[in-house]
Amino acid sequence: MPKKIKLDFGYLEFYENYVISEINEGVHMVIEQQDLLLSLCKENFQDRPFGYISHRIYSYSVDPFTYLELEKIDNFIAIAVVVSTTAQRLSSRIEELFCKKPFQFFYNLENARSWIDSTIRTADIPKN
Repeated sequence: MPKKIKLDFGYLEFYENYVISEINEGVHMVIEQQDLLLSLCKENFQDRPFGYISHRIYSYSVDPFTYLELEKIDNFIAIAVVVSTTAQRLSSRIEELFCKKPFQFFYNLENARSWIDSTIRTADIPKN
């Protein structure tokens, strides 16, 4: 059973290897919100490798500079973005340019989960 956390700007569901986010309609994600997400990820995953699935049910925007902080987290492995429209995919392509971790788009959640699990299994995770 996943651990679900309600935030002012959406929901997070924590699973063994990944977290799924559903961000509320109209939100503009900025560094302060990402810091909270990353803090919760560190608390839940500790040193275990994990992935992030952005389930884009609603329309919202992301400051692409928030992705630069992800480089500092060694056990953060990959991002999957689940979109339902071509417009969502096109707008997310800008975010991808700022992310150095593996970043993939999907049109359904199950494919995103499978890809994240596979990417984590085959990742070369740095040892501290």
